Amino acid sequence: MDLSIIIPAYNEEHRLPPTLARVLDFLHAHYQGTFEIIVIDDGSKDGTEQSVRAFVIQYPSVHLISLERNQGRGVAVRQGVDMAKGDLILEMDADGSVDMEAAQRFVAYMDTHPDIDMLIGSRNIKGARIAKHQPLLRVILGNIFLALAWLMFGWDFRDRVNGFKMFRKKTAHDMFVHQHETGFLAEAELVVIAEHRGWKYELLPVIWTDNRDSRIRPLRESWRSFWGMFAILKRVRQGVYNRPVPL
Repeated sequence: MDLSIIIPAYNEEHRLPPTLARVLDFLHAHYQGTFEIIVIDDGSKDGTEQSVRAFVIQYPSVHLISLERNQGRGVAVRQGVDMAKGDLILEMDADGSVDMEAAQRFVAYMDTHPDIDMLIGSRNIKGARIAKHQPLLRVILGNIFLALAWLMFGWDFRDRVNGFKMFRKKTAHDMFVHQHETGFLAEAELVVIAEHRGWKYELLPVIWTDNRDSRIRPLRESWRSFWGMFAILKRVRQGVYNRPVPL
């Protein structure tokens, strides 16, 4: 298996089916390797599971993991990583907000850069394009997050928290064992883990559309992220991310 695509989903009965359809159409038309799509239904209370089962029946490459209760993105993606058979693992959002052309480009980049362990789809670097601009509040809060990340982790002001990341299988298995965050901040923690465990990553531009039906509540997520960043920093100082993988 060449590529495993992991899509965590919680109450996504409306947005996930068109995303799956677009992903499958793109891969069947443009991707030459073998692939699988693993959807993790993170304890949804709507018809998400039923909508995915329709794809499972029609497409042998689509698989479904159903969790009994909502446990958060970090836990859901880890479940997918444990099941994935691909040499490369791509995680993406259920709303499909990143254009799938990036998947083909990311695979090609990994093939030609064997020293790179993880790729991050970035929305604010040269070559990236945002098809629909975000509301002003989200832009302001996003910039505040980048400023805090610079102060706490020494990052520059490039976007690292987009939920579109590709890993080599051995990298993913190591990193997700060390992940503690389960919500929005899980994407930032992955970068911290990579840096402290010696995995080499690169940022590549993506085409991104701000989904107006997004369930992210900027103020709530910003508050959680603020305190979550302190928790990550505490783990860094305690050496949590440097510990060996449990046997």
